Amino acid sequence: MKQRRANFASTVLALLCLALVDGCFGGSAQPPAAGGPPISDEEAIQFAGRADRFYRSLQGIPLAALITFEDPDRRQFFPTATAYADYYSGLATVARQNTLRDGAAQSVKIREFHFDGPDQVVVDYVVTGKHERKLRFWNIDFDRHDTWRRVDGTWVIVPDKL
Repeated sequence: MKQRRANFASTVLALLCLALVDGCFGGSAQPPAAGGPPISDEEAIQFAGRADRFYRSLQGIPLAALITFEDPDRRQFFPTATAYADYYSGLATVARQNTLRDGAAQSVKIREFHFDGPDQVVVDYVVTGKHERKLRFWNIDFDRHDTWRRVDGTWVIVPDKL
């Protein structure tokens, strides 16, 4: 009888631990957000190519310069001129605060992106550049994240408000 109670108690304890671990760590993957079918591989590849083109366009240019802001090629990645101005202002401010030499990024690399639904993607990326003081020879990195949405079939960046 004591053996049965001990087995029952250990079984209950194991189930409670399992429930606790499942609650803390999520257990299984969450289903995709409602609102449409999951994204296909082709659509994901198209998005990745478009995002890669945008982030590569930020490399080797002065981020806080008027000539960079007025470049029409970068504006195509935003739904409106106001959205582009908001995004650019935030990016230029962070580049200036992080004391990038000449305000230029040596590299901009996507760390990861994940789909929050069929029409929204969050991209985490890192900007790397030299320190503006030449005696500080190490690189400076800062992380950013962008939200992309599909608007009329085209992926565009929807910036956070300042």
